[in-house]
Amino acid sequence: MAKLKQSAKSRLNDSCKRMTDLIFNYLTDQLSPALKDEFERHLKICPDCVNFLNTYKKTVSSAAALTRAAIPPNVRKNVLAFLRRKMHGIAAIFLYFMTQLTG
Repeated sequence: MAKLKQSAKSRLNDSCKRMTDLIFNYLTDQLSPALKDEFERHLKICPDCVNFLNTYKKTVSSAAALTRAAIPPNVRKNVLAFLRRKMHGIAAIFLYFMTQLTG
Protein backbone atom coordinates (compact mmCIF):
# COMPACT_ATOMS: atom_id res chain seq x y z
CA MET A 1 0.00 0.00 0.00
CA ALA A 2 2.87 2.39 0.81
CA LYS A 3 4.36 1.73 -2.63
CA LEU A 4 1.06 2.66 -4.26
CA LYS A 5 0.90 5.95 -2.32
CA GLN A 6 4.51 6.71 -3.21
CA SER A 7 3.84 6.00 -6.89
CA ALA A 8 0.77 8.27 -6.92
CA LYS A 9 2.73 11.01 -5.14
CA SER A 10 5.58 10.66 -7.66
CA ARG A 11 3.16 10.99 -10.59
CA LEU A 12 1.60 14.07 -8.99
CA ASN A 13 5.05 15.62 -8.45
CA ASP A 14 5.92 14.99 -12.11
CA SER A 15 2.63 16.55 -13.11
CA CYS A 16 3.30 19.56 -10.86
CA LYS A 17 6.71 20.08 -12.45
CA ARG A 18 5.11 20.00 -15.88
CA MET A 19 2.43 22.48 -14.78
CA THR A 20 4.99 24.96 -13.45
CA ASP A 21 6.70 24.87 -16.85
CA LEU A 22 3.39 25.86 -18.47
CA ILE A 23 2.32 28.68 -16.15
CA PHE A 24 3.55 31.56 -18.33
CA ASN A 25 1.86 30.12 -21.42
CA TYR A 26 -1.31 29.48 -19.42
CA LEU A 27 -1.46 33.06 -18.16
CA THR A 28 -0.78 34.48 -21.62
CA ASP A 29 -3.41 32.18 -23.18
CA GLN A 30 -0.87 30.38 -25.37
CA LEU A 31 -1.79 26.79 -24.50
CA SER A 32 -3.71 24.54 -26.85
CA PRO A 33 -7.28 23.90 -25.69
CA ALA A 34 -6.39 20.32 -24.71
CA LEU A 35 -3.36 21.40 -22.69
CA LYS A 36 -5.32 24.22 -21.07
CA ASP A 37 -8.00 21.70 -20.02
CA GLU A 38 -5.31 19.41 -18.59
CA PHE A 39 -3.75 22.33 -16.72
CA GLU A 40 -7.09 23.36 -15.23
CA ARG A 41 -7.94 19.75 -14.26
CA HIS A 42 -4.64 19.57 -12.41
CA LEU A 43 -5.44 22.80 -10.56
CA LYS A 44 -8.68 21.24 -9.33
CA ILE A 45 -6.78 18.46 -7.53
CA CYS A 46 -3.60 20.25 -6.48
CA PRO A 47 -3.80 23.07 -3.95
CA ASP A 48 0.00 23.47 -4.06
CA CYS A 49 -0.13 24.36 -7.75
CA VAL A 50 -3.06 26.74 -7.14
CA ASN A 51 -0.95 28.50 -4.49
CA PHE A 52 2.05 28.59 -6.83
CA LEU A 53 -0.09 30.03 -9.64
CA ASN A 54 -1.54 32.71 -7.35
CA THR A 55 1.93 33.64 -6.08
CA TYR A 56 3.21 33.80 -9.66
CA LYS A 57 0.35 36.14 -10.64
CA LYS A 58 1.02 38.40 -7.64
CA THR A 59 4.75 38.47 -8.37
CA VAL A 60 4.20 39.43 -12.01
CA SER A 61 1.68 42.09 -11.01
CA SER A 62 3.99 43.53 -8.35
CA ALA A 63 7.00 43.53 -10.64
CA ALA A 64 5.04 45.25 -13.42
CA ALA A 65 4.09 48.04 -11.04
CA LEU A 66 7.71 48.83 -10.16
CA THR A 67 9.59 51.66 -11.73
CA ARG A 68 13.35 51.79 -11.96
CA ALA A 69 13.40 54.55 -9.35
CA ALA A 70 11.36 52.41 -6.94
CA ILE A 71 13.99 49.67 -6.87
CA PRO A 72 16.81 50.47 -4.42
CA PRO A 73 20.17 50.62 -6.22
CA ASN A 74 21.68 47.76 -4.16
CA VAL A 75 18.71 45.51 -4.97
CA ARG A 76 18.93 46.37 -8.68
CA LYS A 77 22.69 45.66 -8.60
CA ASN A 78 22.20 42.28 -6.86
CA VAL A 79 19.41 41.19 -9.21
CA LEU A 80 21.43 42.14 -12.28
CA ALA A 81 24.50 40.32 -10.95
CA PHE A 82 22.39 37.23 -10.27
CA LEU A 83 20.89 37.30 -13.77
CA ARG A 84 24.30 37.79 -15.37
CA ARG A 85 25.66 34.76 -13.47
CA LYS A 86 22.68 32.68 -14.56
CA MET A 87 23.01 33.81 -18.18
CA HIS A 88 26.74 33.10 -18.10
CA GLY A 89 26.00 29.57 -16.87
CA ILE A 90 23.37 29.05 -19.55
CA ALA A 91 25.71 30.37 -22.24
CA ALA A 92 28.47 28.03 -21.08
CA ILE A 93 26.13 25.04 -21.22
CA PHE A 94 24.88 26.10 -24.66
CA LEU A 95 28.43 26.50 -25.98
CA TYR A 96 29.41 23.12 -24.56
CA PHE A 97 26.54 21.36 -26.31
CA MET A 98 27.19 23.22 -29.55
CA THR A 99 30.81 22.08 -29.53
CA GLN A 100 29.62 18.52 -28.92
CA LEU A 101 27.28 18.70 -31.90
CA THR A 102 29.79 20.28 -34.27
CA GLY A 103 33.00 18.73 -32.93
